[in-house]
This record gives sequence, structure tokens and C-alpha cells, in this order.
Amino acid sequence: MNKEMLYEVDTDALSSHSLFLPQSAAEFYGIENKQTVSLSFGKRSLTVHVNIVTSINNNLIVVSEDVKSELLMDTDVKYEMVYSNNELIIGPIIGLLLAKSEVRLQRNLQHYLIYTMLYEQINGILFVFCEQQIDFTNETITGYIFDPSSSENWREAVLPFPKAVFRRVELSQTTLKGLQEKIGEGFFNAQYFDKWQFWNWLSPYEELRKHLSETTNKVTLTNLNTFIEKYNGVYLKPKNGSRGQGIYYIEKSENQYVMMENYQDNIQHLSAEEMDKFLKKHPYCLLQQPIRLHTFEDRKVDYRVILQKDGTGHWQCTGMIARFGNTNAISSNFKANGFAMEGTLALMTQFGYDELTAFKKSQEIISICTMMACKIDEMAGAYADLGIDVGIDQEDHVWVIEMNKRPDHDFPLIIKDRKMYYSVKSNPVLYGKYIAMGL
Repeated sequence: MNKEMLYEVDTDALSSHSLFLPQSAAEFYGIENKQTVSLSFGKRSLTVHVNIVTSINNNLIVVSEDVKSELLMDTDVKYEMVYSNNELIIGPIIGLLLAKSEVRLQRNLQHYLIYTMLYEQINGILFVFCEQQIDFTNETITGYIFDPSSSENWREAVLPFPKAVFRRVELSQTTLKGLQEKIGEGFFNAQYFDKWQFWNWLSPYEELRKHLSETTNKVTLTNLNTFIEKYNGVYLKPKNGSRGQGIYYIEKSENQYVMMENYQDNIQHLSAEEMDKFLKKHPYCLLQQPIRLHTFEDRKVDYRVILQKDGTGHWQCTGMIARFGNTNAISSNFKANGFAMEGTLALMTQFGYDELTAFKKSQEIISICTMMACKIDEMAGAYADLGIDVGIDQEDHVWVIEMNKRPDHDFPLIIKDRKMYYSVKSNPVLYGKYIAMGL
């Protein structure tokens, strides 16, 4: 937005429920003198009477003291405005929910500056806060506003609930439900889901199911045998596991079960009775079809697709990073003696593709991931930041292994791609502006 479209806010102590607009702004937005409009600031709104003034400063708007007080307007920030359907939005107000405790939030304030890189494109209020700072009774949040004029970069303020909140932390169910109720779809990446829910939501759709491993949450010896008979093996996985921990691969050799745990060298041989007892100790796990991933030098390889919404409000691929796993691992989590590589280059390395073929394959992968992300939006609410793990089998078929709802934003740094890293950090904030301003 052009500098002339940024507005400072001042107050008037003599009027009540009034908004004073410079003539240039009123003409731009099509607002008439003495018109009554709904003035919105975050999730708060108030009916005000518009007074058009001939002003030397066309970038100054004035509100009554009572308006400032009721809307909790911060007058030390420059704002943008959007006018539609008799609603004038002053903003944006974007909240980043980054910690559970205020102690942790304060400790990491300088670290959070990475989210403010594109503030000149954002404007308005960009603030960080923690779960402890939410006041549902008064519908306020005490957070830290990014203030580029401050030597400390942040200042504390009491704010109204914003129209956009980006979640990056575990929350209590009470807080989660409260924010969903108060903020609605503007609370994005709100709902965390496990591997079973992921399968349950997407598997009914044939165009998606063909890219998903068959999964069941009924961990019984009968189901284990069914999977082994059908797929010559089966994975036992935690519903909420991460980083490849707690995964077992099980197959059958004559009358015994052969079981290998990820990152462990020992192989266990169990009888049917022993396997039955073992499964009963893992009721919160899943049985899942094994994918025979195409390997590279005996390393399993998967691809992390970083899918995000940006200022356009649409899904786009910020980057793709291949992970070459440990040679003795049953998953491709590269942090255990593996390595990583940019996605298209990795496709050329792993499969011997030329540049055009690798590009086409990457676009196929991104298309499949985008279809799934759109469906998850429909099923579970708004998301804007996903890390989707994809594998390619020995038949060149694309499989979506997992969808991460709070993905590691530091992945691009592993391949020393700072440009991708900056985009990963910035895109959710740009999307927050898109939501907050009703764009």
C-alpha cells in the first residue's frame, strides 16, 4: 500500500461516537458526510457518525475518546483502512500465539523479530502473545506490539481480540475452544489432528485415497495379519508421533513375526502370543500400509513440501526439501545421520531425471498436496501453514505420508536457503493481513 494510504489516529475529547475523516479519504472510500458507519478494530466494532473535514494532513483520522476507549485503539501505530458494505476496517491487527507462558514469551522476544521482516507491507498492529495473556471475560489480550521506533522493538499493550491469530503452540482445550468461538476462521492452524483423523477425513475421496497409505486404528492381531497378507508387511505407528520415533516395521517369517524398531539395530522375533501381548500394550497406535519408497544408495528418501497461504489467501508451495534417511532406518527422517537437499535437485539426483522431468514431477507432488490441503480446510477449519511429507515408490507413484500442522520452520536453513526461510516465516503473517482486512 502507498504511503499516502497509511493513517495516523488521534482523538477528540469533545465529541462522542464520532469519526473525523479527511475529505480525500472520504472521497476515496465513497463515504458521505454525516453518514453512519460500523467502525471495526480487531473483533470489536462500534457505530459512529462520520464528519468529513478539510485537513492539511490527509493521513490523519480522528476518533472520539469514547471510541478509542471502547475499541481499545492504539494511537501510536499507522494503519490501513478498508471500506465495504458500510463497514470501515482500521487495521490490520494480527496476533501470533507463540508461547504458553509469559516468561517464555519474554525470553524469546528478540527471536520473534523474524516474523516482522515484512512489516512495511503489513502495517497496523502485529503482536505476539501467550496463552496466559488471554482474558476471555473482557475479551482482551495483553501482548507485545512490534514497534520499530522502540529501541527494544516491542512494547506491551492491552488489545482487543484480533481478526487473525496464527497458532504455533500447544493449548489447553478450554483456550482452544474459546479462541475458536471468539475468532472463528481467522484463528488459523487452530485444530491439530493426528494420523488417524487425517486418513479418516481424506480416504473417502478416491482421487486422494490413491495417494494415502491404508490405515486402521484397530490394532489387533487379526488386522495385523490382514495387512501383512495384503502388503507383505505393516507399520505400527503412534497416532501423534514425530521425527520417526516409536515406529515399528513388522513382517512374518514362517510362524514368527519379525519386528524392527526405527533407529534400532536389534531385530525381534515374536510368536503369535507374544505379538498379541505386544499389540495390546500399544492401543493408541495405528497399523499402516508400508510404502516401498524408492531409495538412493540404500537410503529412504521423502520430500517435505512446505505449503502455505500468503497475502493472496491461496495455497502456494514455499519450497520442497528432500530428506535422505539413515541407511539402517525404516523411515526417512534425515536428522539421524542423514542429509537434506533442495527438492527439484534431489529428484534429479535420486531418479536421474532431467531438469524438465524433475520440474513436472515436483508440480505433480505440489498439486496432490494442494488438493489435500484444500480438503483439510473444508473438514477441519482454516489452515495456512503445513509441512507435508511425501514419498515416491518404486513404481514412481506419489504417496502422502503425513501432514504436519506445526511444521519446523527451520528446515530451509538445513539446505542453507535463507530466502526460503524468510518466506516461510513471512507468509503466515501476510495471510494474517489478508484475513484481518477482509481482503
